[in-house]
Amino acid sequence: MSIPPNRGMKRTSQKLRTKGMNDMKVSARNLIPGTVKKVHIGMVNAEVVIDAGGCEIVSVITKESAEHMGLKEGSKVKAMVKATSVMVVTD
Repeated sequence: MSIPPNRGMKRTSQKLRTKGMNDMKVSARNLIPGTVKKVHIGMVNAEVVIDAGGCEIVSVITKESAEHMGLKEGSKVKAMVKATSVMVVTD
């Protein structure tokens, strides 16, 4: 038994290509502005280091996404954080 191809379905990255980034709306409230400090592109994924006002945020995204967004050192970006929980720790 073979699996039928996805008819009429597009991958998210393809959908974003056809829809302008200015039209993109998200429900996440945790958008942290920053500047790309470093991008390390691997065979499949890319590690993106973002300087967010002195704090570093590291994200691993697909190589295709990093290339599509044209990420490079100095790019202005926003880190969108989606987490099911945030823990608070004290000493």
